[in-house]
Amino acid sequence: MKLSGSYDVDLRVMETLTAGDPTVKYRDFEGAGGRLQCRVWFSDGMTSSQLVRDGILQPILSFGGPAPRENVLDWLALAVLQLPEVQRSDDTEDLLPALAYGDALLFAQGQPGALIIGCKAFDYRSITEPDAEKVAKGPKEGFVEPLMPNIAMLKRRLRTNKLHIDRVTVGSTTQTACCLLSLDGVTDPALVQDVLERLRCVEIDGVLSANTLAELLHDRPFAFFHRLGTTARPDVATAKLLEGRVVLLTDGSPQALTAPFVFLEYFQSPEDYCVSWVYAVFSRFLRMAAFLIAITLVPIYVALLHFHPGTLPVKMLMDTAVMQQAAPFSFLVEALILLLAFDLLREAGLRAPSSIGQTLSIVGALVLGQSAVEANIVSPAMVIVVALSGVTGLITTELKDQVIFLRLFLLLCANAAGLWGLVLGLVTIAGRLSVIRSFGADYLTSMPSVGQGSHEDSLLRVPMRFMRKYGRFWAGGSRK
Repeated sequence: MKLSGSYDVDLRVMETLTAGDPTVKYRDFEGAGGRLQCRVWFSDGMTSSQLVRDGILQPILSFGGPAPRENVLDWLALAVLQLPEVQRSDDTEDLLPALAYGDALLFAQGQPGALIIGCKAFDYRSITEPDAEKVAKGPKEGFVEPLMPNIAMLKRRLRTNKLHIDRVTVGSTTQTACCLLSLDGVTDPALVQDVLERLRCVEIDGVLSANTLAELLHDRPFAFFHRLGTTARPDVATAKLLEGRVVLLTDGSPQALTAPFVFLEYFQSPEDYCVSWVYAVFSRFLRMAAFLIAITLVPIYVALLHFHPGTLPVKMLMDTAVMQQAAPFSFLVEALILLLAFDLLREAGLRAPSSIGQTLSIVGALVLGQSAVEANIVSPAMVIVVALSGVTGLITTELKDQVIFLRLFLLLCANAAGLWGLVLGLVTIAGRLSVIRSFGADYLTSMPSVGQGSHEDSLLRVPMRFMRKYGRFWAGGSRK
């Protein structure tokens, strides 16, 4: 709604629009020797009282010269006010969100509209290392909830004018600010436009986190694998920019989204670039092996016992038969019970207070496992297999949700057709991964067997001197 231009009428309109918010305050005062009537609006708890006093009230009240009769706001912004962020608007669609976000609004008699003055000073938590991405070596900084400190951490690392920032507002009610960052000359312009168009097409009343936005930007609403990467580390986000990707920051969320996202990123860690390249390669293969063990160990065990017992050593087969004879359930039911118990304990440890969460997980696992074996509900061998499968599934934390369902899918395949069913299930998963695309990039790109993208930092991590300067991800022209 446009303001009328009358000082008194505009003030009454603002009083009506802000009547339901007790945190909105204002102060009337006179400047230029009492010849200029002004009112400043601010939000208690969001606006800095010191900035309002020192940057707005004091300069205007201490000004003793004559004030112009016209264009008063422009004159105040150019000659009187001492704050760097000042812009003028006469539309309440601009004024009210700015007021709610911590800016001060200055109305003055003699010119329609108001000045939006940057005086934000809301509190936020200190910059610490993110819990989900801790490393023994490397930077200890993590993103925080406000948008501007996150951008500042990236700009401190990228001291170049190539860094391009596009700002988009998402959410009809929350008016959440999002910033899309890219590097000119490095990032594919078509990729930037694609993400911007998707952001502008988002229709929702509120966006409260980056994960909500990631789900809204997916091509398919029921996608099982992520098409966007997430990170809470500014050093990782900077590396993605140097590789030719885009980084999306959302106000109110300490997570940054990166696109495109490929499958191999699940097995990469920020610490890979702070240790020897030999150990980094070993660690990546270890994570991939852990993923395969997590989804296939229980299905292989059930398939061997149920369909291929002749492949097992005779002593192991006899011991397993004795243990299974005492258990009342089939191999499949035993595996499902133990997997469900493991996931319940994991969730309980995650949701419980930190003071008792770890104790609850350890004691619960020991007590339940021992009691289940002594009561002949499950066999000891199945407990060991499920425990190893569950622990290895936690190594790749970003894949823990997918591991649960992939393991269940392969378990049903193995129970239905043995090892042949397991192989068919693995082929189905690989076939699905091969057709997924993330913002124009093949999901399995950068694999040596695919022949697309750069292989300098994919399955292997070569020494730093052999990596290209810019755009390693797009070096093979994987975007179409």
